[in-house]
Amino acid sequence: MENDTLQAMVDSLGQTAQSTTGTNIWMIVAIVELVIIIVLLLTRKPTDNKRSDIKKQVLAEGDIDFSNLVNSSFNASRLYKELLVKCHPDRFAPDTEKMAIANELSAMVTKNKHDIKRLEELKEEAKQKLNINL
Repeated sequence: MENDTLQAMVDSLGQTAQSTTGTNIWMIVAIVELVIIIVLLLTRKPTDNKRSDIKKQVLAEGDIDFSNLVNSSFNASRLYKELLVKCHPDRFAPDTEKMAIANELSAMVTKNKHDIKRLEELKEEAKQKLNINL
């Protein structure tokens, strides 16, 4: 009976030793992963954030027209749609000269879709060059 108890103890110690070895392997793997992560974080290059640089530059210059910004937010889409309809090149199909001017104006209107000041300037330009009523 003592032999059986002794054998049971040896078997349990062997199992503990095997599970400890498995645990040690996973601990080593975890430490290696941690080292890799730290190395990657330390060698990471700073990203070029162009948008942030542009914001800093605009704020440093101090030439933000907030009234145009607010006015554009509420009124630019209406004027944009109106100009796009009135200055569309297809309206001037028989006259190639006016069609070319309308094509250029349409492109500028689309480019300045959210800038009410520029859209108003283009409106005046369209009145003069294309003889249209807006």
